[in-house]
Amino acid sequence: MEVFFYFGVFLWVSSTASSLALTENSLTVVPRQANYSEVIPVTLNATIEYVLVYQQSPAINPYTVRAWCENINPNLPVQIVVRQAKQVTSWTVPEMIETTKTKHILYFYNTSKTMCHESMDEITHNNPDFSMGPLTVSQSFIMALSTSSPDNVTVNVELKEDEDFYVFRDIKYNITVSPSQSRYVYYKFDNSSADTVVIEVDSDDDVCLTVSVQDGRCPVLDSNKDVKYEGVFQTVNRKGAITVAKRHYSPGFFLVFVAKPDNYDCSQESNVIPLSRLSSIMDNNITTLLTFSIKNSISLYEYAYASIGIAIAVVIFGVVSLAVIIVFNRYGTISKARTYDSNNDDLDIKIQDYIEPKTDEEINRIILSKDLTVDVFAKYPRRIKQRSFNYLSHTTSIALFYSIPVIQLVVTYQRVVNMTGDQDLCYYNFLCAHPALSFSDFNHIYSNIGYILIGIFFIFAVIDRQHIIKITKENGIPVHYGLFYAMGVALIIEGILSACYHICPSQSNYQFDTSFMYVMSVLIMVKLYQNRHPDINATAYTTFSVVGIAIFIAMIGILDGTLFIWVLFIVSYSILIILLSLKIYYVNYVVSGAKQFYIFYKNQGLCIETVSPLRKGRFVAVLVTNVANFSMLGIGLYIYLNNITDFGTFLLALLLGNTVIHISFYTIMKLIHKERICYESLIFGVVGMAFWITAGIFFLDAATLWTVTPAESRQWNQGCIFLNFFDKHDVWHLLSAPALFFTFLYLMYLDDDISDKPQKKISVF
Repeated sequence: MEVFFYFGVFLWVSSTASSLALTENSLTVVPRQANYSEVIPVTLNATIEYVLVYQQSPAINPYTVRAWCENINPNLPVQIVVRQAKQVTSWTVPEMIETTKTKHILYFYNTSKTMCHESMDEITHNNPDFSMGPLTVSQSFIMALSTSSPDNVTVNVELKEDEDFYVFRDIKYNITVSPSQSRYVYYKFDNSSADTVVIEVDSDDDVCLTVSVQDGRCPVLDSNKDVKYEGVFQTVNRKGAITVAKRHYSPGFFLVFVAKPDNYDCSQESNVIPLSRLSSIMDNNITTLLTFSIKNSISLYEYAYASIGIAIAVVIFGVVSLAVIIVFNRYGTISKARTYDSNNDDLDIKIQDYIEPKTDEEINRIILSKDLTVDVFAKYPRRIKQRSFNYLSHTTSIALFYSIPVIQLVVTYQRVVNMTGDQDLCYYNFLCAHPALSFSDFNHIYSNIGYILIGIFFIFAVIDRQHIIKITKENGIPVHYGLFYAMGVALIIEGILSACYHICPSQSNYQFDTSFMYVMSVLIMVKLYQNRHPDINATAYTTFSVVGIAIFIAMIGILDGTLFIWVLFIVSYSILIILLSLKIYYVNYVVSGAKQFYIFYKNQGLCIETVSPLRKGRFVAVLVTNVANFSMLGIGLYIYLNNITDFGTFLLALLLGNTVIHISFYTIMKLIHKERICYESLIFGVVGMAFWITAGIFFLDAATLWTVTPAESRQWNQGCIFLNFFDKHDVWHLLSAPALFFTFLYLMYLDDDISDKPQKKISVF
């Protein structure tokens, strides 16, 4: 065997020498026998080339070549070629590595390369514990060193066995990596391995790395230029994690660590939506110390237990809640106050094709009245019922046409992730991301099941209440079930769109997760206003136009969240809330109200009586709402300037804040007007608040942050906390669904205490 090996060396050296013999300068090829683990200084120039021949080695571990030098002209480097039986590896000393900056190149004078073992297939398939045993393997190396430098240069080389190459589960390993010294190790699945394993990587510095998982076949792509062309990879600076499925990498995989010459891929410059922070160039001596470990993920049984268990728990919750609602509908407050004739339904109400406009005299009477009652704004119950159900049809239509392209887009994203292996495309919590059904992060998709199932149960609750509680003409708050149906549909679609978003969470599709949160917030505010102003409430067309504008503004703010966009939004929103405040105070008749104010001013001058509000309660409520909104705008601008949040999250918080203000205002005004909160609504309100507080705690402790780079987002990653399957954001999903459910129920039962009270005695506020 050795005869053929040296004969091959002779032929290679002879052919090289003969090909260069025709050149103007003679070339001397110096063959030399070399020993493993021996540091060999080699002095050469343009006329001298060295060939180091290493004997065959029976080692089961691969070998790593280290080559380093000093004071070599980067333009005339030493070229190193290492030939094995099946592959050839080459590089230069100093090694030239391009940065992301134009014409900026770093030269590294300390280099190393790991030579993939020629018998990897035999070792990985026939050696379960990586011991020699009966297995016989061999590997041999020929190393050629040459340069074009006319002056003598000295390079030191060492070929050393990598004794920590094969890694095992549940052990922490430390390795050092630099841009010119990439490292890779091998992990093999054994009989005790779970169906998936999780690789956890930690570092104490901000050196940008690429961590790659590649199949166990040579060659290994371990340079900055080619590491992204094989397997699964992600950028890491301080923390990273990759979940590897056994079925994809049997019997094992290479785990590759490549340091980058700058931190562009881990900085805001590489973001789809870049911020002001710029990347920095590292020096050519940079190294980073990594700690990594490989752990079992959950088993198939744990998958099934968590998935089926949560579904059963949600169904039980829905059935019990629905049973309680059915009892309340028949034996609760509404049953004691039920004074209407059950046959007196909306079929007996006079049909109006349009709402007759009020005369100037009626409008002035409304504007000047200090104590308005519901009967003034509830003259067309049949018409208002139809308008109410328009919200349901609009919500359903928008949900259908909005969801179809969303689903198509995120499924395409997932396919791109699966095909390219680029785990920087999606902002997962990689420390608790369980793949299933071709989805990289199945648990975050599945945890939205609560929204869907609970939304369905809420619709059943509305159906039962509509069957029991009919529309009345004279007593109580006019019933508008269309808006409640729309809330139920919106809750279902929120679950579907949130699941779509979590297929591939990113900066470009965050809007999918929030759009129907906007819808639910607006529906709640519209419903509260409609209770006391049914005839003058906004139509579904107007309402959803406003929602569409809000979503459009959110898109602009996310794509280009500059200071100009923030200021433009703040100015526009300020004008909007002032106009809405006038409409609310003057009960929708702003022009007539302005005329009345002008008449007072003309008759009495500018005095206390002129500017004093007629309806002080409504004025105070509007004033408090305006102060709250302007405060939120100021806080939003402050947190933007300090780079704390993004525009989309701020807009969502603004809408949710107004929703809380409206619910609180309505509840307080009921108490001020000596209406009580019935025990059903009180129960739902207290339980809902408990769910909101608990869910909010988990929501605020985020495990990802899509406003930063993927590498920076991984620093927020956290482990699973529930059933070893769900993380804190999953728990937020599971708790916020019943929180919304009880909030809707609170609104639905809120006015049951006045269901037998004549509308001419129910105050408008």
